[in-house]
Amino acid sequence: MSILPNSNKIFYDLFNKAAANVAEMAKLLDIAVNSKDVFEQKYNFTHIDKLKIKSYELTHQVFSESGKQLVSPFQRKDMCDLAAAIDDVADSIAMASRRIHLYDVPKITSPILSLGNLILQTSTELEKAINAMSNLGNSAQIFELCASIKKLEYQADTVYNKAFADLLANETDAIQLIKYTDVFMAMETATDSCEDATLIIESILIKNG
Repeated sequence: MSILPNSNKIFYDLFNKAAANVAEMAKLLDIAVNSKDVFEQKYNFTHIDKLKIKSYELTHQVFSESGKQLVSPFQRKDMCDLAAAIDDVADSIAMASRRIHLYDVPKITSPILSLGNLILQTSTELEKAINAMSNLGNSAQIFELCASIKKLEYQADTVYNKAFADLLANETDAIQLIKYTDVFMAMETATDSCEDATLIIESILIKNG
């Protein structure tokens, strides 16, 4: 029995924790935008900010471990790129959360609810894909999950484009127009970030297939 730690397990555990953290952030955002309780909303928005710090710490751990371990599940650059991509999703969710909270938007509109749900769905699918990567032989399943994320991101694009068009056509208050545009953009960016992560995952699968 080797006395050395299983380096593959170290990395996969870190990736799984980072993906679970992102999914939890997305869940809290979805709960917040659906809640009628101002205090519950504030609690969830604050918790999202705390989990963003956790995401940064996990990303830093991947970078640090990748420089120390002699053996890794795939190339060091790919590991760092994947960790950074997951952290980008966390960044985007945190940005969307802060804009909804700090802008004090007067009404949680249908597009915000739809985008919140799509962020939750893409983040959950991303978590599943990351978990499945502990066995790269699961490539068919992982590619399918990546394809699902891309479809969800396309739905988010559609929601964003329609919401933005409706704003331009109907919102007469310039300040509210800016607020809602920024919120919609931040939320759509979160789904974009999930799709960006799938491109790195697919690249890793192809290189190691």
